[in-house]
Amino acid sequence: MDSSSVVPESPSATFPQRTFSPWRLAPPSIPALVFGILALAVPILLQKPMLNSDGDLARHLRHGHYMLEHGELIRADPFSFTRPGAPFTGFEYGSQLLYALAEEVGGLAGVAVLAGLLIAVTYALLAKLLLTRGVDPLLACVITGSAIALGVNHWTARPHLFSFLAVIILMSLLERGPGRCRLILACAVLFGVWANLHGGFVYGWILIGLYLAGSLGELIWGDDRAAWRERVRYYGSILATSVPVTLINPHGLELHRHLIGFFSNPFIRDNTAEFASPNFHEGDGKGFLGILLLALVSLVLHRRRPTLPRLLVICVGVAFALIAYRNIPLFGLTALPVLALHLDDLCRSLPDPGGVRGRFESTARNTATLAWILPVGAFLAVLVMTGGRLGSLQLIRGEFDRTVFPLDAVAHARREQMEGRMFSEFTWGGYLVYAWPEQRIFIDGGTDFFGEELFREFSKIKQLAPGWRDLLNKWDISLMLLQRQSPLAHEIARDPRWIVQYCDSLATLLHRSPAILPVTPARADSAEHALDSCGSS
Repeated sequence: MDSSSVVPESPSATFPQRTFSPWRLAPPSIPALVFGILALAVPILLQKPMLNSDGDLARHLRHGHYMLEHGELIRADPFSFTRPGAPFTGFEYGSQLLYALAEEVGGLAGVAVLAGLLIAVTYALLAKLLLTRGVDPLLACVITGSAIALGVNHWTARPHLFSFLAVIILMSLLERGPGRCRLILACAVLFGVWANLHGGFVYGWILIGLYLAGSLGELIWGDDRAAWRERVRYYGSILATSVPVTLINPHGLELHRHLIGFFSNPFIRDNTAEFASPNFHEGDGKGFLGILLLALVSLVLHRRRPTLPRLLVICVGVAFALIAYRNIPLFGLTALPVLALHLDDLCRSLPDPGGVRGRFESTARNTATLAWILPVGAFLAVLVMTGGRLGSLQLIRGEFDRTVFPLDAVAHARREQMEGRMFSEFTWGGYLVYAWPEQRIFIDGGTDFFGEELFREFSKIKQLAPGWRDLLNKWDISLMLLQRQSPLAHEIARDPRWIVQYCDSLATLLHRSPAILPVTPARADSAEHALDSCGSS
């Protein structure tokens, strides 16, 4: 197997340069189109799911603001009453600071724009990777579009977006040829930054390991052993430098212990939606299944096998995506690009009725990138500085969605200066940390910190499992902020020790009274009727 099949270095990998009239602007390149569309559409059209999918964004913002206010990292928990002062490992502190800074500059509009830029740059670089490696432009568009389709439901303003960007940068480095010391240095810098932004750098090690293992296999069983020997040295050097540089973080080796401990906990993984396997009866799962089947058919129809490094990336990408729903975007950023690199010659050999593919390639050669990206960046800068407004239009909302989070209930509680130990919905824990900073929480989305035992206790209370009242007494819970129609809210409302303090169409706030009122069917029915009727108008 010739090593050139891994990273083709043919003249076709670079489009010829042409001279244009200074008065004529060339059409946008494919990366510029991808960047422009996503950079504008994501923060403006997809802002609700991106900012309100769960309470984690609010939690990350609060952590970032806390570090900015105190001028230091969070070393011990200041937010909960269940683990007060417990040692805290902030493995996402860098991205939390960046999101918090974005909010300080432009409010939630700044956060939305930052997240949109991360997404736009990621998929623009994916398109650029394919084009610079000589892939047919039409195939590059199809693959980039497929990767976008696989990732769109995972586009939430959270630290993992930095890992998406880092993954595509790493793929570009791995697909380039060996013999360049600056690439090894660039990879070391990438991992040094990555380890201070998000724990996804461990996945980067896996990718390097796959390329190294595949190159060793080609060295043993393939052709052109001299070339593969060079690749083994190259990938080995990258791995040898990328591992130690991740120790350059405020937590040192404790960061790695923390990540390994979290991912080795089966209970938390099994009870977290994003760690579940994809459901092939739903839209997301069906889309992934369709792309997966097309990929398998394409591999079967091709005359030659992929190189072992690429074959391993495809196989492991499929395995990871089947194991956890959260890994599907990574399949789109790793397995699909190497599949395109392998299938390019097959694509070019197919009939081209009407010369559509040829005209598409010809047009793609005469394009501009920077001239189209700069105006988009300037427009987004204006949106950030105006808090998401363009004249009288509020293009990006400046607050969280009140149909998702209990904005009014929290505002009422703060006006009334309510105090006490609070139990809340799991996805609201992060919002409470953000919007009600004087109130300590029971738990939030940071299950890596709160651990399995407390997560089990939360689940027991929420599911009304035997012993749930004992746990309320154990933690001396005196406030509960729950979804209005939840079974737990109705059960608590019927309890003579609890009084409904606030209720709207989304949430109810209950307070435990020191006086125990008599239990009567009339009172229980009245409490349930109050929950059923409040906010219904």
